[in-house]
Amino acid sequence: MYMVEFNRTRQAGKTGGRGPLVLFLLLMLAALLARFWAGEKTYDWVGPTHIAAAGNHVYVHAGSELYRLSGAGELIDAAAPDRTGLADIPIDLRVLEDGSLLLAEQDPARIRICRVESWQCRPAATVFEYLVKRQFKIIPGGLENEWLLTDSEGDTLWRLAPGGGPLKGVPDGTLAGPNDLASDSAGNLWIADTDHRRIVELEPQDDGSFITGREHSTRNAIVAGNRHFPMMLARAADNRWWVVQAAEFSEDSAGVVIYHESEGPQEVIDLPAGAYPTDIAVLGDAMLITDMERFAVYSVNSRTMELNEFGDEAFLGHLRRIRDNKTYFERLGAACLAGVLIFAALMIAAAVHATPKDKRWSGPPAALDIENAPEHVPETRRIHWLEREPKMDRVVTWLERMGFILVVFLILGSFGIWVWAAMQAGPGADGEMAGELKQVGLVLLLGVAALAFIYPVIRLQLRHMKHRLGTDGKKLYMRLDDGRELSVEPQRLFYTNQAILHEKYTFPLRGGQQKPVYVAGEVEKWLAPLLRKATRLTPAQAMKYRWKNRDGVLLWSAVAGVALAVVVIVIETISP
Repeated sequence: MYMVEFNRTRQAGKTGGRGPLVLFLLLMLAALLARFWAGEKTYDWVGPTHIAAAGNHVYVHAGSELYRLSGAGELIDAAAPDRTGLADIPIDLRVLEDGSLLLAEQDPARIRICRVESWQCRPAATVFEYLVKRQFKIIPGGLENEWLLTDSEGDTLWRLAPGGGPLKGVPDGTLAGPNDLASDSAGNLWIADTDHRRIVELEPQDDGSFITGREHSTRNAIVAGNRHFPMMLARAADNRWWVVQAAEFSEDSAGVVIYHESEGPQEVIDLPAGAYPTDIAVLGDAMLITDMERFAVYSVNSRTMELNEFGDEAFLGHLRRIRDNKTYFERLGAACLAGVLIFAALMIAAAVHATPKDKRWSGPPAALDIENAPEHVPETRRIHWLEREPKMDRVVTWLERMGFILVVFLILGSFGIWVWAAMQAGPGADGEMAGELKQVGLVLLLGVAALAFIYPVIRLQLRHMKHRLGTDGKKLYMRLDDGRELSVEPQRLFYTNQAILHEKYTFPLRGGQQKPVYVAGEVEKWLAPLLRKATRLTPAQAMKYRWKNRDGVLLWSAVAGVALAVVVIVIETISP
């Protein structure tokens, strides 16, 4: 490993040697900031994400605007955030029976009902905000001012009724990460139960609760790839369910699958290559599907499966503008990243140029320079103990104390996390929630146990750093951290550029960041002459020697590595 040695002093006759270095550093930082800015702007120009339709009106959110179109796709209005009040992409859109538009937002969490002609809005529900942790979908309930809301974070369905607090509609453990919901012709609810990889029917009971009815797995033979996670659903004119299904942790893989209420999955909609559907709405016989990746909205006839692009030229022009802006900022971000790399290379080149030629490239300094050492150790009538660097001793003492504190902190922190998770679940946690809590507890326990194996490695390494070396000119004397002293003939010693080895003991000559353990000149003057009779080892030979002599740091490092590997395997095994 080589490194540039940055010369902090100017050579005689040279001026401004660091000027280009500072300039390229500033340019690199500017390009990095521009890269972050362009990345943020890219998210402002997102393709169509949510859609709602009813009667003769269609609403689409794309970019930062909300578009209102006629049933034939003619653009009526394009409302900017200053009119709609949207601070971010809405989490749900619904057209209500009276033609008003329901806007469900996550940041900030609120639900508003708006008259689109004037964009005058009123709150739809005022008791739900503290429920919403992640994402949700909402539809009107059977009573006036009643709402049904899926809570992805709480894994349940809520009924929001006027004059009272929210009531759970389904038993705990029934749903996991529920997303979209809609009613069928019989008045039953169907929910995209995302984390259970299914769509499920919920039948209302006289006491206001729900029980599960029919269900269909979204992990089935006709689904390509890993598109097993149902996100949005809508009931077509023939009463079949059209479901948007996405792959986990992916923005490249999603599709639309059709399910019969009783018979299950029947067919997959053939969308254009590269399409990424995000929402779906019903407009008569047409199913309207948003494509966030290709900046399009499709109209698919639910009976003939004929697919056409939805919207007139004015609306399509808006989508093209959004796509072009996103492309521009993506390219700008790529150019800025290239600028970061170019200016970093120029900065290194400037540093090399500003450094004297004889000092430009050098390896890590060796603690032992046997070739240039004196022939003999200075005469002494007693044991000379090498003078240690005071800073190194302070660092070793500090790290020794902090290592113990760190282990205690990890144990207490992990226990605190588990207690917090149990409190969030509540005293009535059972079933799947109780199982998940056990999994969390097991993972934390295994993690703490694995990390605890690292503590002996740190402890033993620090003990090595506390060993002292001395000589009487003939033998090497070793004072261990527990006070014992050893004397060894030089012929029995082994060494590398960084340490002296004797059986199971290691005596580092340099610590972290190549900081010397001993005062400058001590090693060269008192040790190097003796080590001409010792055996020099390569790094690989030193590793073999330490393993053969049961070096504690090496053995515990191997144990810690195995423990961490076991933890990873167990976590992967128990993860859903």
